[in-house]
This record gives sequence, structure tokens and C-alpha cells, in this order.
Amino acid sequence: MPMDMHISFFNFSLKKVLAQQPDNLKKARIKIVYAILLLSILKILVILPMVFHSIKDQQLYRIIFVFILYIGLTKYLLYKPLNINIISQGMVIIGIAAIWGNIFIFQQNINFVTIQFVFMVTFVSYYLIDSRYAVIYSILGILPVMYFLAVTSRQSWHLSAVPEELPSPGFEAAVFMNFITMLLVHYLFYCAFRANVIEKEALNKKLEATVAETKALADSRSVFLSTMSHELRTPLNAVIGMTNLVKDTATEEQTENLDILEFSAMSLLTLVNDILDYNKTENDKIELEAIPVNLPDLLHKVCTGLQQKAAEKGLDVLLQVDENLKGRWVITDPTRITQIIYNLVGNAIKFTEKGSVSVQVTSIGQTGDDMQVHFSVADTGIGIAPNRQGAIFDPFTQASVDTTRYYGGTGLGLAIVKRLLKLFNSEIRLQSKQGEGSTFSFDMDFGLYQGVINPVTILPAMDSRLDGLNILIAEDNPINSLLLVKLLTKWNATSVVATNGQDAVDKLLAGSFDAILMDLHMPIMDGYQATTAIRALADPVKARITIIALTASVSHNINGKINLAGMNDYLSKPFQPASLYQKLAPLNADKAAKAMVG
Repeated sequence: MPMDMHISFFNFSLKKVLAQQPDNLKKARIKIVYAILLLSILKILVILPMVFHSIKDQQLYRIIFVFILYIGLTKYLLYKPLNINIISQGMVIIGIAAIWGNIFIFQQNINFVTIQFVFMVTFVSYYLIDSRYAVIYSILGILPVMYFLAVTSRQSWHLSAVPEELPSPGFEAAVFMNFITMLLVHYLFYCAFRANVIEKEALNKKLEATVAETKALADSRSVFLSTMSHELRTPLNAVIGMTNLVKDTATEEQTENLDILEFSAMSLLTLVNDILDYNKTENDKIELEAIPVNLPDLLHKVCTGLQQKAAEKGLDVLLQVDENLKGRWVITDPTRITQIIYNLVGNAIKFTEKGSVSVQVTSIGQTGDDMQVHFSVADTGIGIAPNRQGAIFDPFTQASVDTTRYYGGTGLGLAIVKRLLKLFNSEIRLQSKQGEGSTFSFDMDFGLYQGVINPVTILPAMDSRLDGLNILIAEDNPINSLLLVKLLTKWNATSVVATNGQDAVDKLLAGSFDAILMDLHMPIMDGYQATTAIRALADPVKARITIIALTASVSHNINGKINLAGMNDYLSKPFQPASLYQKLAPLNADKAAKAMVG
């Protein structure tokens, strides 16, 4: 609602006008205009009786006209203060008219009052009107003075002290009142400027406090999520690990139940990971890796992993990879590529009841050692309404209010995809028609790997052996340590459990081990501190022992931290047995080779 809607036409109170204006600079503008008008009216009231009988009629009429005009502008200001810009321009125009009239009509010369008017027009224009009009009005005020100086000879230049039309003492009164007006205008503007600066400084302090508080809350949230992820992923590690372990000896009916248990645990893990990954992308804490990747093999593994989920709904997952990509290795982050494709394909499967989900990967160009690849994931599902196609990429948002009830999910998958693609300098595109399906696509640039690749064959973990390895397990969670003991026993490896970091150092000093599985979060001495202590041991063999970190933490710089502590590798909980076997198999092979040589 405009601030002057409640001001009566018969209002004569400046205080009432100012009370409805919270901004200091706007209040100052109103005060300046009011002061100029009031002093101008007062100046005329003082001067007019002094010069009434001695000035020309046309000058008298001019003063009376300006007097009436000033009274009208003053009343209009007290009634419609929102129109102060119009009033200000009216005052400036009156001043410019006075300058032009004095030089070209009434006096045809430059006098002290005219120069005062030039100064007042200039600074009042900038104080009260925006800069574009202020420049125009200032030029119009100065132009007649410059013209007069240009067309007259320098010998005739002089500053007339007393104009003929305004005899003494009227002239002296006019000069004095003009000076008072200039001083008051500057004072009012300075006071408003100073008050505005103080107000802005106070607001800046509040803003700084708010930013600090927000940052503290964000840090607190990150710490909370990291802690909660550790607390959730640690028991999930035991659930998933024990499920895989029991499957080997389970009956057909038990295996079916274990599959359901594993699927539920993996679904919960996916939910936890989605929330944590969204938090990391929101705080710009994801750093992309750059390692050689066989893109067709990576995509095949992702799609194969989702095939069982699709088969439960009678769907096929079709993967088509450009022949130009087969056998080519690219430099990228396989974890994030997997996450992007997994989310898109998993999303397509979730919202498709019949038909298929197809993944197409096509090479669209190559420039030197860089290759451009086009990805698309298409489904024959429910589709997305046109007015919701932009919203589905927002966090915690789905296509309709019924989506969560019918299909489940957090609404984070596509938001994470969008943010991850931004890290790759790419963006997601969507084509969809309700009832017919959707196609998500994006383009990505890859650097081609020029080195030699030595593929590593990973044997099924449960059918493998690690004969002769002696592993020290540093783990404070008894369930997780029990899981590790059972896995290692199944692989014919021996193990000893330490319940904290100090215990691990002591048992290493007392025994002989081939590697340490080191949990990072333990009492008394954590994994980082224990590793630092081990690397400082006097025995070079024990100091150089292989240390593999086990962590449920999701810290964005976990790799840098373990390297700094001196650990050799790490494994995130929950982990599949095959992943642990992959870490330990080279150690077993090295030990066997040394035994044969020895």
C-alpha cells in the first residue's frame, strides 16, 4: 500500500509525512524539498515588502507567481509525498527558468544571485533526482552562463553585485537566504547519509552474524550427517556382510529370504547415500577423480547390476554402446559416472510398468585426445507432465503428489544427477510425454587414456582363498569384527582382533602380521593416530606394514586424509566381500612369491 494513502488533503504536518517513511535517505529528500520550499517562501515574504515600491511591474509579477507556485508545491508535498520526484523536478525547473530569465531577459548579465541559483540547481538535482536527469538539469543551468561568457568579450566580464531589479536591502536579504538554503540542504543530506551509513553498518553486522550462524548450522549439519552416516552404515555393513556370508550354506528358501534382506539393506544404503551425496554437492565438497576407465565395461556392470531389479517387473534393460567406444579407455571418475547412470536407469525402472529401459551411448566427435560422448536413458513409463518437467530436478521434488505414495523414493536422485553433471561441465536434458515415457540425455567430454592397461581379474570372493595371510583387525564394533573374522576364516586366512588403536599398536609389536584392517573411528586411539604411531616404529618391517582403512565415514577428503596418515588404501563400509578380497589378494600373491623364492 502506498505510504501517502492515509494522508488527508488538509494535512499540514511534515512530521506525519515523515512518520510513514522508514528510509533515511527518502526522509532526507522530503526534508530538503520542504526546507527549500519553506525558505523560498520566507525569502519572498521578507524581500517583497522591501522592494515593493522600487521594482518593475514585470519583476513584481514574477515574484508573486513564484510565491504562489511554491505554496502549491509545498501543499502538494504534504499531501502526496510519494510524488516528490515530480515536485523536485518542478523546483529545479523553476531555478533553471530564473537563471535563463536573469541572463537573457531581465538583467542580461551575470550577478551573484544567478551564480547561487546555478550552484543550487546543480547539487539539488543530484540530491533529489536520479543521475540521468541531474546531468541534464545541471547542463541546462550552466549552459546560459557559458553562453554569456562565450559571446561577450573578456573585458566586459564582471560579477554584478547588485541587480537593478532588486535594490538594497532586498538583494542582501536574497543572498543571505540563499546561503542559508544551501547550508541547510547540505546539512540535511549529510545527516541522512551518516544515519544511512550507520544503519547499513548495523545491518552488515547483523548479516555477518547471520552468515556466521548459517555457516555454523551448515557445518553442524554436515557433522551430524557424517556422524549419522557412520552410525547407519556400520550396522548395514554387518547386515550386508553377514547376508553374503550365510548365503553359501543356506537352503533355497533361506536364500530367497536372504535376497530380500539384502535388497532391503541395499535400498536403505541407497537412501543414506543419496542424502549424503546431496549434502556434499550442496556444499561443493565433491572432487572428481581422474583415472583410466573402460566406459563400455563400466556401463555393462551398472546395467547388469540393475537387470535383476528390472526383471522383477518384467522389464528389459537394453544397453547399446557405440562401436567406436569399445576397447577405448577414457580418463574420468567412474564412481560419479556410475552414480549418474545408476540413478537415471534406476529411476526409469521405478516408473516403468511395461516395456523396456534402454541406455544408448554414442560417440559424437573426437578432437585430438578428447572425445565427446552422448548418453541417453529412455523408458516406456508414465512420463512427466510438461509443467513438472523442470521441477523434478529440484531436491525432494517428484512429478506429482501421488508419486511418493505409489513409487516411493526421496526425490533426490535427479537433483544429484543434475549437480554431478554440473561438475562435469554438462547438463541434463529431458524429453517426455505423459503415458508414453521419458528420455534423459546429456553430453560429456572425456580425455582418452594413452597408457598401457593391465586388467585385473577379480575372482568370486566366496570361492577364493588367502592361505597363510595373518591379518590384524582393528575394529571396536564387535559385530563388524566378527564379520571380518568369519570372512577371513572362510578364505583360510588367520586373524587377530584389536578393539582400539592403542591395542592394535601393542598387538603389532607383540606379533607378526601381513596387513592391518584399520577402522578409523575407535576409542583411546583412532585409526589415524594408530597409523601415525605404527609408521614411527623402530622396526622397519612393522613400520612398513600394509594398512587398509575401513570407514563408514563420508568425508569428502577421506582419500587425502588416509594418504596423509600413511595408510595404503581404504574400503568404505558397507563393502561387498569381493571388494575386501580384491584388496588382500595381491598381498597373498606377494607372500606366496616370496616364499617360493626363499
